Amino acid sequence: MKEPLDIEQRKPIWIALSDFYLDTELDDAALRHIAFTIIDSPYSFEEVKRINKYEVFPVLQPNLLSPAGVWAGFDEKWLVERITSRLGSKNILSDAGLEISYQFFKWMCKNYRVRLERIYNDLKANQDSYIVTCRAAFVTGIFPFQFEKSEHPIYKKLQRIAFDYRDTNRLQVFYQFLQEGQYSINIWTAYFLLEIFDVDKSAKLVGLNDKETIFDFCYRLIENTFQSFEDKNQIKNCSYWLDARRRATSDL
Repeated sequence: MKEPLDIEQRKPIWIALSDFYLDTELDDAALRHIAFTIIDSPYSFEEVKRINKYEVFPVLQPNLLSPAGVWAGFDEKWLVERITSRLGSKNILSDAGLEISYQFFKWMCKNYRVRLERIYNDLKANQDSYIVTCRAAFVTGIFPFQFEKSEHPIYKKLQRIAFDYRDTNRLQVFYQFLQEGQYSINIWTAYFLLEIFDVDKSAKLVGLNDKETIFDFCYRLIENTFQSFEDKNQIKNCSYWLDARRRATSDL
């Protein structure tokens, strides 16, 4: 007898995979979010591919054929209800029709599937990477400028990884993280560059922004972002830190 479907386990996967069928382009950050959702789930990548084909594709593929398809995100309640309703009513004929339809239209998401698998494999193979550790800090509730948490193992691990980029002469690679808005990656990067790296403050962001100094770019990034922090103590710490950094630079 077939085991009943665990809807609560499936829901995060359905919601994440629904992004494939939006009338918009997905960047690597969006695909990384989907990859992390898969990693956090009890399913393998191959199982998720089947979930996409047999559960999500039949419901959402028509959106990609619509001249004015949904682009901002599907209503999650609607999505779950539509998928569960279809699964409860499907039969041999509907499965046969799905096989034909999938073979005909699967090319429309092929690029996403290939990129997602690459990102998924990279994240799985590099559990101690900077991005994975930033995400672990985010999930744990550790954010930049929460100085009271600086002794936490994840905080210290993140700092060690950042130092490794500097000590192995990979600063230009590290600069690229300033473009990553997920999981506070860009804020952590800007903070490390200004606070703990002994870099020339007049140096340019070669390979990212050749016309702006490291200090100006990172300071402006944090200044434009910190008011959106959710933790009040984090906002206060960052405000004091920004003032101190600006005064120190002005006194030079």
